[in-house]
Amino acid sequence: MKKVFLLVLSVASVLGACSTDKVDSDSQNSSSNAVATEEVSTTETNSVDENYKVYSINSLEYSIPESWTEEVSDDNLKYYYPEDGMLMVSYSETDGTISNSVSRASFVEGFTSNLESFNIISETEITVGGKTAYQYNLNNEVSNEEYETSVVIFDYYDGIISLFMTKASNSDEDYSNEFENILSSIELTDEVDEEVEEIVEESAGKEIVLGEPIELGEYTLTIQKYSLGVDYEGDSALIIEYDWVNNSEDSTSPFMTFMLKGFQDDVETDDAIMVEGVDLGVGQKEVRPSGVIEGAQSTVGISDTTKPLELELDELFSLDSNPYIAEIDLSTLE
Repeated sequence: MKKVFLLVLSVASVLGACSTDKVDSDSQNSSSNAVATEEVSTTETNSVDENYKVYSINSLEYSIPESWTEEVSDDNLKYYYPEDGMLMVSYSETDGTISNSVSRASFVEGFTSNLESFNIISETEITVGGKTAYQYNLNNEVSNEEYETSVVIFDYYDGIISLFMTKASNSDEDYSNEFENILSSIELTDEVDEEVEEIVEESAGKEIVLGEPIELGEYTLTIQKYSLGVDYEGDSALIIEYDWVNNSEDSTSPFMTFMLKGFQDDVETDDAIMVEGVDLGVGQKEVRPSGVIEGAQSTVGISDTTKPLELELDELFSLDSNPYIAEIDLSTLE
């Protein structure tokens, strides 16, 4: 997926605002309420009562308690502040879908990477607006302050909507009912569903097929064969044999242009180091423009040989991550 998906990292820098004292909050009320008056729809929804107002982000409507202070950052990122808490609503363009387990793992890694510490309590598949969504509940720490956070994500047209509801752990406030009301106020149309289905189909089409060339930026990589091996510690490894073509105008080495990852049970496997019979040197040779390397090898670790392995192939340096995937039945390999 596109790295813009890591927009969710901004939550780490604003969680501290949840504990802003009342004076600062009051000083912002006049300007925030002015914005809210301009953007709030007068339309009432059946799922919420008169104490909620309808807002929108990228044409998606949702209802927020009218007592919460709104702060608008831009068209795709908005904040709402109850006492001792914060709700962030964001829209991020992607080339993938949250139905892909690797994409969800990347999302979790993104929004937790800047937290000082965190503990994911649960991951749950839920329904928002009649469509599949995923909810994460966690305890986390930012700027030496502890928070309780609930995150919900779902596909929306060619992107992802994410809602972060967080509050100070030492607060007596409980916003779980309000958050449920906000989620229940969202309605997704059949048009959105059709758009998401197209995205899923496109994502599913990026499949690694043995013997078929894959264009990775200015380079062409063709995986020819999979086999099993053992590293110097006696752990199992997948050996990937590939051909590679330099279509760029500069000299470079194959291993500097792509990355391979293995996943089992939605968790990345360990690196495989010094695998018996593997010569990594072929893929480390310098190749001039139009040069071709054949029979190069790479490896990824295997956590459990009795389970399938998901192999992920992507460019090493790219702001537009949309990996190729292969589901490998290890029992069929030698």
